[in-house]
Amino acid sequence: MKFHTYFRVAVITTLNIILNAATFGRYVWLEGRVCRGVFMNWARRFRYTPRQFVQPTTEQEIVELVRNSRRLRVFGSGHSFNDGVVSGDTLVSLDRYSGVVWKDREKKQMAVRGGTRVRDVVALLLDEGLAFSALPSHDAQSIAGILSTDVHGTGRHWGFVSESVIRLKLIDGRGNIHECQPGDDLFRAAIGGIGAVGIITEVVIQGVDRFNVEQKVHVSDLSFVEKHLDRLLEENEHFSLYLFPFTNKCQINTWNRTDTKRSFLGDVREFVSISMDALLAVWVGNLIAYAGRLPSLSSLAHGVKRGTDLVLESNKAFNRTIYHLHQELEFTIPFADTFKACRRFLSLYEELYPSGLPYTLFEVRFTPAHHDRTLIGAGRERRSTWIDLVCNDSHGFEKYYTAAEGLIKEMGARPHLGKYCRSLGKDDMAKLHREYFATFLRLVEAHDPDGKFTCELTQRLLGRGA
Repeated sequence: MKFHTYFRVAVITTLNIILNAATFGRYVWLEGRVCRGVFMNWARRFRYTPRQFVQPTTEQEIVELVRNSRRLRVFGSGHSFNDGVVSGDTLVSLDRYSGVVWKDREKKQMAVRGGTRVRDVVALLLDEGLAFSALPSHDAQSIAGILSTDVHGTGRHWGFVSESVIRLKLIDGRGNIHECQPGDDLFRAAIGGIGAVGIITEVVIQGVDRFNVEQKVHVSDLSFVEKHLDRLLEENEHFSLYLFPFTNKCQINTWNRTDTKRSFLGDVREFVSISMDALLAVWVGNLIAYAGRLPSLSSLAHGVKRGTDLVLESNKAFNRTIYHLHQELEFTIPFADTFKACRRFLSLYEELYPSGLPYTLFEVRFTPAHHDRTLIGAGRERRSTWIDLVCNDSHGFEKYYTAAEGLIKEMGARPHLGKYCRSLGKDDMAKLHREYFATFLRLVEAHDPDGKFTCELTQRLLGRGA
């Protein structure tokens, strides 16, 4: 079983890279879609036939669809790791409800429809000489999807895509249209609300003048990073880490604005670097893991990696298109607990490793305090460290995630609701978010009284029966 899934993950990842390269980046095979009536999320873990699949093209069509449907769920790129994309009734894609609504170059603002993919929003902004202030690491998601899970980046002062949003339009479960601003409770329920209060159909983005970023990647000792973390965060606008089991080696990633011109063939070199990382993870990392050699080879394997130093257009540095086939379980803990928590999850992996776990890395990112644009988002109103347990999508990952979710509950960590989420329920959410969760539930009841947007995920997390 282990090596069957080993070859599955390796071959699928390789094919995805080849197809993307052959089409000059225009086609991504590992992406959620409906084909011949069957939906598959990007990782092929959720595959089913909805009773009805709809791709509306106008706002009025969406309104009528909501009013006339018993249950419906919306998906963008299907880049999800849980059953929030599963609908037993009507499945909706907004891919045909995308593009620019209006733009104001003087104010550096642009309104886009909810189905517009992040990579397309970026291109539309670039055409106007604009850019996002910063972005998270993936560009395939729709702008509505990325806000519905309150997706984040990493930095000392910047954290969330929602910080670049000055207004959004939402259609609730009654079919009513609402225009919301950051101070509104409904806005805060939509951001990170996993689609429970309505469908985000339009987003007004505040851009900035386009800019270049110097992106540096290098390997260091974790002990050095732990000692100098505050200084590293202060010296770099955007900063993250990759940690690895059975070694003190870690990877430091930094992104800083620069007036330096872009690197020669920088985009190609970045594509090659990302592709090599993906191929090494699935072919070499997983082989070493399943052969039982991680304890003896991890320091050597991660210590020999060459760093990179590239100047890229901001969006090319902040996000990417190609990933290896993997799973993610992500959560936040208070910044002060960063290394204590990291060590516990690393130790948990090392304890369970003899049972046959796949290759895993730990992505660590940081967001500042005072994030008040969400009610149940994991980074709400505290300085947070995000720990993302990134496992190859092969035999053994679920055993580790089951144990990790138990540890998450024990620690009181807040889950990222767009990632793997199996065992958390309403009581856990109430304990984690207290009065904010109560406010969120009141808004859900007010704006979706018939439970039209419910699915297994929302039933479990919100306690609302379908």
